[in-house]
Amino acid sequence: MPCPDCNHTLAYHSRKERLFCPDCLNLPVADNDHVKQKAAYIQDNYLNHPELLQLLEEFGSVHVIASLLNEMNGGAHGMMTENRMPFKKFLYATPLLKNVYEGADAFEKYFDPNDTDVQETVDERVDALLRADTVLIPILNQIQEDFVVTIEQTPGIGDWLDFYGNHNFLHSEYWFCSERCMRATLAARTSIAEDFLEQQELFRSFDKPAKDDIETVRDYGDFWYGFIVSLGFAATLEDTTKNALTTDFPDEVTIFDIEEFRNCIDQALEQELTARTEQDYRPISLDEDDFDTCGEQVFGDDWGKVKDCILVTESNLDAHPLYFRIEGRQEMKLPDWRASRPVPVSFILYPDYYTILLERQIYPLLKNGDEPHSWEILADLTAKRGHEFERYVYEYLNEAVDEAWFSCKTAKQNGNEVDVVFVHDGTVYFVEVKFVLPTLNMLSQRGIQDVNEKFDGLIFKEESEDGGKPFPEKVDAWRGVDAGADVIHTPSTNKDNRQWISVPDEWRELEYEMLVVSNFVPSYLKKQEVRFLTDLELYQWIENGDDVFYDILN
Repeated sequence: MPCPDCNHTLAYHSRKERLFCPDCLNLPVADNDHVKQKAAYIQDNYLNHPELLQLLEEFGSVHVIASLLNEMNGGAHGMMTENRMPFKKFLYATPLLKNVYEGADAFEKYFDPNDTDVQETVDERVDALLRADTVLIPILNQIQEDFVVTIEQTPGIGDWLDFYGNHNFLHSEYWFCSERCMRATLAARTSIAEDFLEQQELFRSFDKPAKDDIETVRDYGDFWYGFIVSLGFAATLEDTTKNALTTDFPDEVTIFDIEEFRNCIDQALEQELTARTEQDYRPISLDEDDFDTCGEQVFGDDWGKVKDCILVTESNLDAHPLYFRIEGRQEMKLPDWRASRPVPVSFILYPDYYTILLERQIYPLLKNGDEPHSWEILADLTAKRGHEFERYVYEYLNEAVDEAWFSCKTAKQNGNEVDVVFVHDGTVYFVEVKFVLPTLNMLSQRGIQDVNEKFDGLIFKEESEDGGKPFPEKVDAWRGVDAGADVIHTPSTNKDNRQWISVPDEWRELEYEMLVVSNFVPSYLKKQEVRFLTDLELYQWIENGDDVFYDILN
């Protein structure tokens, strides 16, 4: 939704929470092509992880791998126990870890597991590295994807750090679309945590099997649906993370096989897991022979193929990062007078919380043998949730606003059904409710285009083959219904309990708006007079009085 006057990409005003056109306001917008070239040069020459190379040169690959796994495991624990997604630990550490494995042969592999001072130093440096990655590098990535509008503050030349100081990077309309979707899907901001939990309770409390009743792959996807979809969305926000977390598993492998294997590992390490103290997220080591014993017990003759899919090694970088082989050198104490000497060692590292978390993320990738592909199951479960979602939106509005009607139809329907109609603050709102599978790659233009095209088809029936009418056309038909005409709405979960009502006078007399309420939104705020809100924003508007329509600043 570029500027309607000059077609420039809109910027986001973070304090006023509005989009505006920096060009129409005569702000010194930097030349986009020049800025992209400069950003690519800086990333290639200065921010291609030089701090990581220095760490590897100083401390060797084993200490750095252990520290990255500690960060990843701690981040996974936070996601599982506190319902928060620490992006720097989950998203940025994983591809970095694979980079370390790729170049591990070039660096020292000696390590002393008892030297806690060295490991603490590495941990501090790695944490600082990840924090830098979440500030400097994302700006460069966002420049390439038009997720920022660059304002020139101090023209001039200087070193690469001056590039950041000489420019102001305003979030763009495309970033704002991604941000709105992330808020509704992952919370993503501590400031909205309470609203997010309310939103989940009100609109996402879908019917699903109890955990103890999970028997099929579909049951598993149904129970863990929210977690699976949230992780899939997060894991594909950027290509580097998506590539690190995409693996082609053998056709016959199911999620139950992956879980059974991990349970076997947990039994083998029961003593170590029990002895671990709180907030100790260091991965646990086990012998590869024990690892193979569990693999052969669960997967039989297919263990070799599966092992290549789940064990990251220096020669197997394409594996899903569930388990990690460490190959290094360690001091071996010799008896009596003989001097100790370093010897080769090899073992498996198991970051338990991270591994459990990734099992949910793996689910959509599995083909499940004779059962349906997991992605097909998720699509079917999304459609099922769509019907429940419509009712939850109505039930919330029915309690929260002046008047609300559900699944409204005329005596001569002709395809003009409206999901919800409600009256609030002197305006009648006609609402189309949609629940969709989250779009992938939402930190890229490709992802933004995909979500826009999805709503173009669902709401406006552009290039749609379902034969339905565009939403604005349906609302026009409703506005043409005579006052007092009979219509049907369905106030209860029993579809047979439909009620005839007369069209209220206010449907024709009051100001009206067209809304789409969904778990996802396109980048355009309004199209053909239709506005788009997430279910989180609907709650924040009705409950808190927040202005969530984000009209463009003039």
